[in-house]
Amino acid sequence: MKPRRKVLQIFNRYLEYGGEQGSVFRIGDTLQQVADVEYFTTSSEDLLGKRGIEDMAAAAAMSMHNPVITRRLARYQAVGRFDLWQIHNVFPAMSPSVYAAAFRRGIPVVQYLHNYRMSCTNGYFLNHGETCTSCIRGNFTKAAVTGCWRDSRAASGWMGLVLMRLRALGVFRKVSAWVALSRAQKDLHVRMGIPADRIHIVPHFFEPAEELRIAEPGRDVLFLGRLSKEKGASVLLDAWKAAETGQARLLLAGDGPEGDALRAKVAAEGIPRVEFLGFVSRDRQEELWRRAAFSVVPSIWQDPLPTVVFEAWERGRPAVVSDAGGLSDIVEQGVDGLKVPLGDAAELARAITRMLSDATVRTAMAEMGRLKLATHYSKDLWIGRINRVYDAILPP
Repeated sequence: MKPRRKVLQIFNRYLEYGGEQGSVFRIGDTLQQVADVEYFTTSSEDLLGKRGIEDMAAAAAMSMHNPVITRRLARYQAVGRFDLWQIHNVFPAMSPSVYAAAFRRGIPVVQYLHNYRMSCTNGYFLNHGETCTSCIRGNFTKAAVTGCWRDSRAASGWMGLVLMRLRALGVFRKVSAWVALSRAQKDLHVRMGIPADRIHIVPHFFEPAEELRIAEPGRDVLFLGRLSKEKGASVLLDAWKAAETGQARLLLAGDGPEGDALRAKVAAEGIPRVEFLGFVSRDRQEELWRRAAFSVVPSIWQDPLPTVVFEAWERGRPAVVSDAGGLSDIVEQGVDGLKVPLGDAAELARAITRMLSDATVRTAMAEMGRLKLATHYSKDLWIGRINRVYDAILPP
């Protein structure tokens, strides 16, 4: 019997909780079925959240090279004797020194890709709401000039330097395996300069709960996510204004930095029947799914694999999504949902009108989506896929 592998999961938490953080712990906890997994985590708040302005220079230096983290990792490795380090995020608190520490010790690194931070200071390939891949080959001048991360030229320029150090360390060629969530995500990382044969596509798994399936058709339209530019809620409002929606209501469940601007847009343009629900806890979301006829995921970035589509199928609801990123992989046009060109409010309005007009079609699409969860995204399939990644880089 093959001995269990020892995996160190490395993750720096962001200032605000997001889907990536939930995915990291789902991945690690599920891996426990086939490996011995330990977490090594830090928080951006430790580096940025509680510092005064006089400490920001020290924080910036730590984001370039953090000797405290490298010493902690050395102790972890000496005790745990891990077979590989699975890195999810090191920015900004851990710094690229994590990779240097692994390479010095000859420890195989698996880099799990949740966004595009390897070649984009904000990780979204967006510049103030517009698609931008200017920095994809490692020249971060535009990021510094436009201040596309944190709306700050200084922060964006510095993060560009941090990412240049990442390249100087040879991370792209020295990481043993990269895990992408979708074909679109893999293609963009190949354009960065990462060898295509080292990037493995391993989509997230999802185990639907039968008790969450809703038999009754809903009437309203649900957006469930953070109110930030990349999620496309502004495009959705433009589409809602143009769509034939009858008495349906648009339910915006979530909060974020765009919330006030979106509320002002609704008021100024007189957009009808829009409900801003703010953050909705998991136990209260079921009420919204019952009200919903379908879900809309209007992302304006190449979202690697948003699982809100899986959640819709689980409840017996189809989805209208942007035809970009992992959403292109998930949804089959007209079979288990509808896809519209990224950022196209007119096409999104037509899709919303079509979906609201026929409950029978909605039910059929949702059932096809639920079937796809079992055939494409089961936990057993995921375990097999990730084990093949490890088999490719670890000696038998």
